[in-house]
Amino acid sequence: MIRPSLTLVLDLDERAAGKETILEIKRNYAYVCTPVIRTHAAESEDEPMRNTARFIINMGTYKYLLSSDEGADDRWNEIVEPWIGNMFHKVGNTMKVFNDRQRKIKLPEIIFERVNLEMQGGAFNVSLHTDPISFINPELNAQVGLARMLLNDGTLAGAVQVEAPSDASWQTQNESAWNAWIEEHPEALEPTPEPEPETEGEPEEQLTREEWLERDKEAKSYENTAVPVTDSESLPPIPHEEEEEEPEQFDFDVDYHIWNVTFEDGTTRIFDANERSFVE
Repeated sequence: MIRPSLTLVLDLDERAAGKETILEIKRNYAYVCTPVIRTHAAESEDEPMRNTARFIINMGTYKYLLSSDEGADDRWNEIVEPWIGNMFHKVGNTMKVFNDRQRKIKLPEIIFERVNLEMQGGAFNVSLHTDPISFINPELNAQVGLARMLLNDGTLAGAVQVEAPSDASWQTQNESAWNAWIEEHPEALEPTPEPEPETEGEPEEQLTREEWLERDKEAKSYENTAVPVTDSESLPPIPHEEEEEEPEQFDFDVDYHIWNVTFEDGTTRIFDANERSFVE
């Protein structure tokens, strides 16, 4: 059976790309594929970190993008689109597990804000925004399938890339969701308290030789005292250190229906995928 293979390129902000972080990323993603790690410099220190993941779909000489190619629709429906959903599940879950671990060990999370799919050697690309916790919903393969269908029926004739949602739509959704979330979680705006400085332990008690002997005698006398089994129920329970409850993370359901479409000549237009029409 024909099966695609994935080349996963992770482009990291060099401020987050320490040697140990890169090694940990490679270790975590190893069960999906061997990722290619690239880094880029930020334009300024104040610029937010931006990390992207690139999915390159490899199927050799087999065609799957254009319906005019023999067998392309069958390959897409039966093989490629379900495979994309499976890869979204595997990579998205790995991103989430990696960041859960980073939080627990007090290290920065690596948030991938977009996942860019390159199809048929880069002839057509679909760029999907991840959710705020850098998770890729496996059901987003349907968005990719819709973009391919609209390319083939002529609605997106001449298009080379679809961004879903558009950056403007994402910013509007994110800001609205954040304001609503902060109303319910005002503690999220509170500064993280600085850890208290370590204090030295109590100085060792100074005792004379006679005092040490007397204390040792009392201790051994206690240790050799028989305690009835039934008395153990009255002993105080051994204290267990409770795990610190992790604070709830900001998240929201992203609406993907407003697209930014780029054409061969470099022009862009906003497209409403629900209405199947351009809005500007």
